[in-house]
Amino acid sequence: MDEQTAPETAEDKRQNSSISRRNLLNGAAVVGGVALATALTERATVREASAQTPSDAIAAARFSITIDGVEIAAFSELLGILSEIEIEDIQSSGGTVLKKLPGKRTPPTITLKRGMTSSMELQAWHDAALTGAPTSRKNASFVAFDVTGRPVFRYHLTAAWPSKLEIGGLKAGATEVLMETVTIVCENLQRVAP
Repeated sequence: MDEQTAPETAEDKRQNSSISRRNLLNGAAVVGGVALATALTERATVREASAQTPSDAIAAARFSITIDGVEIAAFSELLGILSEIEIEDIQSSGGTVLKKLPGKRTPPTITLKRGMTSSMELQAWHDAALTGAPTSRKNASFVAFDVTGRPVFRYHLTAAWPSKLEIGGLKAGATEVLMETVTIVCENLQRVAP
């Protein structure tokens, strides 16, 4: 016996459509809930990781000094950047310190270290400074790079010159690398965008 199906009425279509929408919304709610739970878990994990290692901390793999757009030396270690102003005490007639004001400014310095290379550019720059040559003071850039070679921070140095060049000790036949340390002094040190 063949059963005939009655044609679907407008009311049936509306009910089926409503049921389909409800099922779709329930399914979306389940998927959305899973997605929300996953996102919250990931966010908590990121928050925990960022608490351990700040996301704004800078890590560098290499440092360089550039003069006139030419890298004259690359370094493996930054020992420090120093910019300092002495403090002047303003005292009353009774000897009580009333204020502390900026005093004498010491020239900024950058100290870098590297394995000694056959390049003579750094030595020539230092030799020019030793003789007092006016050309020994140069505007330069100090740049730090990450492991991909992307600059992570940069300083402009005005009238810079190497005040100290130190070659580390080394024993004959040793397998260590001969290290070279340089201190660069400048009139002005300004951090700029990488």
